[in-house]
Amino acid sequence: MKLIPFQQTIDHYLRRWNPTLRPSTIIGKRYVLTGFAAYLRKHDPQLQSFSQIQRSPHIDGWLEHLLYMKPSSRNITIRMVRLFFEDLIHWQWVEAPPAGLLDDQDLSPDEFYLPKPLPPDLDQAMQRALIEANTFPAMGLLLLRYTGMRLGEMMDLPLNAMESSGPDTYTLRVPVGKTRSERLIPLDARTVALIQRIMEQRASRRKTKLPKHLAHYLMLNPFGRHLSQQGYSFNIKRLTAHLNTTEHIHCHRLRHTFATEMARAGMPVPALMKLMGHKTPKMTLYYVEVAQVDVRKAYDEALVQLRLMHTIQPPALPPHAPMPTQPAIQQGANLMATTIARLEHLRRDTHEPAEAKRLLRLVKRLRKTAHDFKDLL
Repeated sequence: MKLIPFQQTIDHYLRRWNPTLRPSTIIGKRYVLTGFAAYLRKHDPQLQSFSQIQRSPHIDGWLEHLLYMKPSSRNITIRMVRLFFEDLIHWQWVEAPPAGLLDDQDLSPDEFYLPKPLPPDLDQAMQRALIEANTFPAMGLLLLRYTGMRLGEMMDLPLNAMESSGPDTYTLRVPVGKTRSERLIPLDARTVALIQRIMEQRASRRKTKLPKHLAHYLMLNPFGRHLSQQGYSFNIKRLTAHLNTTEHIHCHRLRHTFATEMARAGMPVPALMKLMGHKTPKMTLYYVEVAQVDVRKAYDEALVQLRLMHTIQPPALPPHAPMPTQPAIQQGANLMATTIARLEHLRRDTHEPAEAKRLLRLVKRLRKTAHDFKDLL
């Protein structure tokens, strides 16, 4: 049976990667590459090999065809096809396309989303609602809030996930998941008590034999069922519906709230990164940026207090006592230090990389000038 154009190359390529990639990754690659090949067959039926592809009209037309996608999905698709091209060239396959057909200029600007923690008053009200409900879904949602786990990680917890690491000290072993690595989460007393209640309700479930594929899971409801992600999403909406808030409360916001709380409490970035299971510091720093809002609020409040302090007039000196004066150069240095501090706060608060770079260059020039001022004193 003769394969349709491109399909033999794609199948051979996926078999090459099959031993080292997850099945879900292979499925994703197959979907993208098959779609790309279908586009080529539709718009240029004469094309028989990837080696015949040209930037115009093939690649330019395909990139325009992808404009209906969200920027993040579009970038994933482009990167996957570009990696496919690079592999064929590196392996020196006959079907390899010309080099440089796709580059970074073809990618859309990455979307920037800051974490969205729940407001403190709403967070407290939500926790009270879950505690009062005291149902299995409510306990699972509280466990998400207390530990900052991802929903999939919580659902995959094994029976022996909670481990003793010392007298009255426990940790939670989070299984391999999105980051392909285990991690340990320290547990406080309330979280230990919560996990113990979950284990008790699991032990008192209806005496029916568990399916073999569920027997090792911790998060089973009293009926021996493994609640789905949609089930948890439905329950968090149901259990918080009476709060009458305009905020969209969903499972992943519990993770955002936990991480932001830790950042606001001053947890160092490396420790927070380890706790949250982030592969790089980039995602962890988003939570620090959210916490920077609190720093800015405290800074503005301090400025108000400073203004009040400066409005108090010192007692007048006796007529014969000379009024102390400050050299003009020292006054200029103080003013410059204040300006540098203000610009530095603006640089840290901005989310625009180009603006942050411009502010950084300005701060460096002002610091050099301030240093020259000090040499004159």
